[in-house]
Amino acid sequence: MKTIILVGGGHSHLHCLKKLKQSRDENVKWILISPSRHQYYSGMFSGYTEGIYSLEETRIDLHTLCEKSGCDFVESTVLSIDPDQQHLLTDNGDIFTYDFVSFDIGSRNDSLDIQGLHDHNLPIKPNYRFPDQIEKLHRSRNTIFIGGGAASVEMALSLKAWKVDHGFDDHDITVVHSSPLLEKAGPFSSKKMHGVAHSKGLTLQEGRVTKVDGTHVHTDKGESLPCDEVIFLGGPKAPPLFGSSILPTDDHGFLLVNSYLQSVDYPNVFGAGDCATLKDFPDLPKNGVTAVRQGPVLWKNLRGAAAAGSIIPFEPQKRYLAIMSIGQKQGFLTYGSFSLVSGWAWKLKNWIDVRFIKKYEE
Repeated sequence: MKTIILVGGGHSHLHCLKKLKQSRDENVKWILISPSRHQYYSGMFSGYTEGIYSLEETRIDLHTLCEKSGCDFVESTVLSIDPDQQHLLTDNGDIFTYDFVSFDIGSRNDSLDIQGLHDHNLPIKPNYRFPDQIEKLHRSRNTIFIGGGAASVEMALSLKAWKVDHGFDDHDITVVHSSPLLEKAGPFSSKKMHGVAHSKGLTLQEGRVTKVDGTHVHTDKGESLPCDEVIFLGGPKAPPLFGSSILPTDDHGFLLVNSYLQSVDYPNVFGAGDCATLKDFPDLPKNGVTAVRQGPVLWKNLRGAAAAGSIIPFEPQKRYLAIMSIGQKQGFLTYGSFSLVSGWAWKLKNWIDVRFIKKYEE
């Protein structure tokens, strides 16, 4: 009997568990190892922050899903991997042996390049930390978001909407960004988002953060910005697991995989989602859209590899639809360089997100 271990409950692994429920193979033993029983859906982080969704509506019960799928569930964190011996070591001291292993453990929202950030940053990843951190943001009178990308701006706008709805209009929310907002979406969308941010009452501060202490955020422009809470959302950072192993990584510490989602040196090690970088597409965005699309490929390849059968390559999209929540049930939709703001865009996002969760509750 072959053993396939899934490490992490990310989007791609959720797809595998769903398919496993529909098509089991008695010759393969499946194990899921995750640090939390619940997988929180990042697409609903903004809605939870704004108070639109309850905590229960944003998460998937991995233990229950595994029971329905015939997969063993282990609530633990993998600390190290020995790809030569095919061993995993967990924080409980357990050692697991695998024939095939797949990692879908997401990324970190931290940066070692900013002095003092690690001591004062609110870590929302791994995503089971998210609920407790949002409570702190709700209480904060002066919050600074570091980063000008979609994740940072969306969270800032959602928090602002919650503050307004609860009568905390005097609470300040600042986004510090070293490049134009939503730069990757193009100048048209960037300019439009600047307008949205200003109209919603966000403070935008250009500059690169160099230091964070207990009371202030410091930038390369000489600014010293007061804060109660600071959260870094300036792009995904690699989890430490791969850097401490002999598995090949990219220059930033992400697991390096080929088009079949296999480690470039160890074909029985797979990676998907934010924690992995495709060797042939190193600039592919690390987001939920990519992870969801990798799910079917990962499922076919894990099954194919276990049966010594065929595997298929993952082919990235050149353009994709993305919708951000910007507060008051309005959405900011982008497709390539095109963008628009509307209520129906939020309704579409809500339909997609709610449907995603329900798919794993059936």
